[in-house]
Amino acid sequence: MTTGTFDGVHLGHRALLDWMVDRARSEGAESIVLTFDPHPRQVLFGADSGLELLQTLNQRIEALAGTGLDHLVIQPFDPDFARLKPTDFVRDVLVEGLGCTSVVVGHDHRFGAGREGDIDLLRDCGEAYGFDVVHIPAHIEGELTVSSTKIRQRLTAGDCDGARLLLGRPHAWSGRVVHGDARGRTLGFRTANLVPVGDHQLTPGTGVYAVHVEGDKGQWKGMAHVGPRPTFDTGEEPATVEVHLFDDAPDLYGSVLSVHFETRLRDVTKFDGPDALVAQLEQDARAARAHLGERNGPSSR
Repeated sequence: MTTGTFDGVHLGHRALLDWMVDRARSEGAESIVLTFDPHPRQVLFGADSGLELLQTLNQRIEALAGTGLDHLVIQPFDPDFARLKPTDFVRDVLVEGLGCTSVVVGHDHRFGAGREGDIDLLRDCGEAYGFDVVHIPAHIEGELTVSSTKIRQRLTAGDCDGARLLLGRPHAWSGRVVHGDARGRTLGFRTANLVPVGDHQLTPGTGVYAVHVEGDKGQWKGMAHVGPRPTFDTGEEPATVEVHLFDDAPDLYGSVLSVHFETRLRDVTKFDGPDALVAQLEQDARAARAHLGERNGPSSR
């Protein structure tokens, strides 16, 4: 078994999980991931955590299920659970609760109240309770140690290409379609206006992006606008996420869409008027189509 938040289920997570699942199968054992919801930092620091998540809980569940593990255990994380001492966590949760025979951890693993537990304490517990401890080194990708923090930094800067190198796939943002002001329809670029699904979901930095979009009603190629709309708005309005789909789509109001950010095309710009904006949108559409032309869905390494 292994335990952690696994936000993003990135290439570093996948290396650890793949090793664990393979070992469990070779030993005739069952593989378990213990993860937490809400994210511990959100419980411990509240609004001061400043944490934006790469995935909603449903996205994380789907990504972890795709690794082939046998069991996913989601532990509700609250102040009482946060006060568990490291040795109590091992005894009550890992040993008596889950019956672990081997614990697989990453290079920076900490656990228990105050993150006081480390690999040495875990090994001592393993000797006391009869389980093995396997330490997986950091996963290096392009000379960088892969981490959720590095991915967040890249996405915040609008570098979805760089984020994809560490995720192993495009960043997927989940939003629900709501009614907007219908301005895009008058410009000839009808858009789906989206609000994030779940709290604290990380939205890529402002800009115009080439995207793949998936939902219950289909899959589409398109382009997304993230940020303010300076050509029409006063600057006091909140930033928006709008997606223009290149192919006809059914009525999507109320639907949840997964927007896969493939590459950033340009900055958000204020134009002199609707005609100049439409000319730029036509150019954006050509660039996005060219980028997405050979891809039938979200790309991966």
